[in-house]
Amino acid sequence: MRALVPVLLSILLASFGQLTMKHAMSGSPLAATAPVDAARSILGRPLVYLGLLFYGASAFLWLVSLSRLPLSYMYPFTALLIVIITAASALLYREPVNLTQLLGVAVICVGLVLISFSRS
Repeated sequence: MRALVPVLLSILLASFGQLTMKHAMSGSPLAATAPVDAARSILGRPLVYLGLLFYGASAFLWLVSLSRLPLSYMYPFTALLIVIITAASALLYREPVNLTQLLGVAVICVGLVLISFSRS
């Protein structure tokens, strides 16, 4: 279980990155403009850089994990991103979550529990 800690931290940091960048892009959607103008608008938002920093830290921990665990064991845990982002988007951004999405998240959770026991 200790070997899973960097994997789970990596997933958590990737989630923080997504949520931070969503927050950076909320409130003022990009207009249908030229790609250069869109890039300038995105790169002018400081929270985008914080989100990318979270992603960088996530990638570092993922690489540490790759050196310790089989990829076939680790990779399914990326589905935890779906669970975290679905919950956080509903709680933080008041995005609607329907019954089908909730059932999908439940199935993912059951699958992750099964996978986590497959290495014991």
